[in-house]
Amino acid sequence: MRVLFAVSSWTGHYFPMVPLGWALRAAGHDVRVLCCETDVAAVTQAGLTPVPVLDGIDILRGARLVNLLSAIQGRWPYPEPPLHPDTAEPVEVTTFDFATWQAGIQPELLERATRSTDAAVAYARSFRPDLVVHDMMSLEGPLVAKVTGVPDVMQLWGPVGTADEYGPVGSHPRGRAAAPEDTSSAFERYGVGEMGFHHVDHVLDPCPAAIRPRNEADLLPCRYIPYNGPGAVPLDLPGRTGRPRVCVVWGRSATRTFGPVVNKMPQAVEASASLGFEVLLLASPADVAGSGPLPEGVHVRENLPLSLVLPECDAVVHYGGGGVTMTSVVAGVPQLSLPCGYDQPAMAGRVTAAGAGLDIPNHEADLGGIKSALDRLLGEPSFTASARELAVAANALPAPSDVVGSLRGLVS
Repeated sequence: MRVLFAVSSWTGHYFPMVPLGWALRAAGHDVRVLCCETDVAAVTQAGLTPVPVLDGIDILRGARLVNLLSAIQGRWPYPEPPLHPDTAEPVEVTTFDFATWQAGIQPELLERATRSTDAAVAYARSFRPDLVVHDMMSLEGPLVAKVTGVPDVMQLWGPVGTADEYGPVGSHPRGRAAAPEDTSSAFERYGVGEMGFHHVDHVLDPCPAAIRPRNEADLLPCRYIPYNGPGAVPLDLPGRTGRPRVCVVWGRSATRTFGPVVNKMPQAVEASASLGFEVLLLASPADVAGSGPLPEGVHVRENLPLSLVLPECDAVVHYGGGGVTMTSVVAGVPQLSLPCGYDQPAMAGRVTAAGAGLDIPNHEADLGGIKSALDRLLGEPSFTASARELAVAANALPAPSDVVGSLRGLVS
């Protein structure tokens, strides 16, 4: 088969697709990855073949835009203002001329969306795929599947699906469109109208039943195989001391999207240390530097794949991203999630409902609340037991290599 992957420009969205790409290649199939130029290095390092023709919506810019709208509408729950979509500087909402700014960027958004969709369709027509696989935020994936008349498969990155509802920070859950209105004409030219989840034929779901999201398309279970980027086994980590080890994970995407106000890494580290726990901190240099002095005995590591260390930990604290959520699920580690917004509260809520973790909305999370939650997480055996049961169920799902045959059946 010729299989065309299409990815949105956010590694957390498409890293879960990498093991499927490996499985398809190992089975002798030709796999190409439609992506932006900025994703070439990450796709290449993952051992897949990038096709850097996309130039669509900037997801980081779009997320900041939604946050700004929340603040303008009076729903922003943080004491500090949101970030400007373009400059990433704090915005004074009362003086920001949103209407003028929006009118100024609309031509650029439409031009980029049109250029991206045209390039994606042109390459797809040349490559002639038998199957298209894409993540949940990819705009070009469903489009090229429909234009070329081949099956469309969406791979989820965690326990949030096509029929779930969620909204921006500070709002009640609501439905969401896959593309802004001002880019819809980029799709209408191909006779498919505005792209959305109703176009998806099949969904690859990595979630066991206890945390399975709501989906509208045909469901294909597929085991989550953690891929957190390249990295070597950390041979320099100290041995276990007999104390519980807590892994605190804080990537840059949260602070780049919401601002430094959501960085609860210092509180998570202090809470863990004050309870007498050993702390392994995985964070960017910028977040570590901006957090002040760390308690003695905290092991700090940068650019280290989470899957290499998490099985040796007793609990994990994170901000609710799909990658760390699912890596924690398959490792059988109870998790404390401090979700910021979008799909994060939905994913955290499912893990909590399954008894495998706890969650606190990021804007409500403080030192006392985090400490109390961690004390429960490691003091009540039910959380560890439930996390291990969830891992057994997650690892019992068909591996990507087993799913290749099902995907081949879609095109035969």
